Amino acid sequence: MEAPITKPLRLVAMTLAGGRVGELSVLTLRRPKSALPFAGYYRVIDFPLSNLMRAGIHNVGILSQYRPASLIDHVGVGESWDFVGLGRGAKILPPFRGAEASDWYRGNADAVFQNLNYVRDHQADLLLILSGDHIYSMDYRKLVEFHLERGADMTIAVKRMDPHERFGWAVLDADGRVTDYEEKPVVPKSDLASLTVYLVNVAPLTQILRELNGRQLIEFGRDVLPAMIARHRVYGWVFDGYWAYTRTVESYYQAHQDLLSGRIDIDEWGVRTNLHDTMIAGHPPAHIGRGATIENSFISSGTFIEGRVENSVLSPAVVVERGATVRSSIILHRCVIRAGARVERAIMDKSCEIGPDARVGLENSGEITLLGKECQIGRGGEVSPGTTLQPEEQVLGSN
Repeated sequence: MEAPITKPLRLVAMTLAGGRVGELSVLTLRRPKSALPFAGYYRVIDFPLSNLMRAGIHNVGILSQYRPASLIDHVGVGESWDFVGLGRGAKILPPFRGAEASDWYRGNADAVFQNLNYVRDHQADLLLILSGDHIYSMDYRKLVEFHLERGADMTIAVKRMDPHERFGWAVLDADGRVTDYEEKPVVPKSDLASLTVYLVNVAPLTQILRELNGRQLIEFGRDVLPAMIARHRVYGWVFDGYWAYTRTVESYYQAHQDLLSGRIDIDEWGVRTNLHDTMIAGHPPAHIGRGATIENSFISSGTFIEGRVENSVLSPAVVVERGATVRSSIILHRCVIRAGARVERAIMDKSCEIGPDARVGLENSGEITLLGKECQIGRGGEVSPGTTLQPEEQVLGSN
């Protein structure tokens, strides 16, 4: 008697990449948070896309709605992450107007619901749903193995953290099954925070999403997870590696400090980015002048440094003139710090210019100074610690 033929499971991924959060202030006025530059060359979405590539998951739909142009340009067709070829693909999935769909996503679960046709087109049995604004290295194959071994209908990745109201928290039994879940409670019942990494069987998810469709807002943590837990087998897979949530200016800044300290290892993690991106392509090697001093910093191509750079991350084409100092800061593409200027504990978005002898921030203040795109600080001008300047804002100099 011949053994029955079983169809191999088909798995596709969706990345939630379209949102903007007010906590990131001017950094996300003109881009979604997933497109925020990180570590000089990279963008935050590079981390989940690289995780998918290493796990051999070759089809991903990228759910985008807020100012998606930079994200579309960066991802392209997914070539940088080996998503090009027969049976492979990265596809941007923006909101659309249709006979039975709204023209704007009503929450992250509604974004998935509106694009279930993408899942059906791939005849997928399993759907891996990822947030596009987290920095981490995760082997999704281990998550899949755990899911199949437990016979789960849904598995969520969780991590032990200090209680914080911005997360969802899961309670697990001895076998790892989720017995309770709360979204952003004041006092969590558990120390296991959801990482917004969900592996779910397509059939029960589709049923739940259809039932929830009439609501004004449909979110995974608030709506989908409780419904799945009540009726299906939901498990929690505990992740113990590094994980950062770039939701706030402070967490974005801290992730860069973790990069400088070695807690984030771009090379070891095998993170890829789009090297054809116009913001990083075509630059010559970094120029380090004879009088320059660089300590514990990331320096990108196209930079021109004749001053002092300490504990900082510089994106391509940044200029630090002779006598200028950049300390404990994140400087994005094409910014210029003129001679004698001092920039400390600051984040500067693209194409800002700091005039000669100007002062921006203060290292020991404990506050982060934030400059939006294309800000200009005149000669001898001062920007106090903790100040936020809007894009294109100007601060006049002292003379």
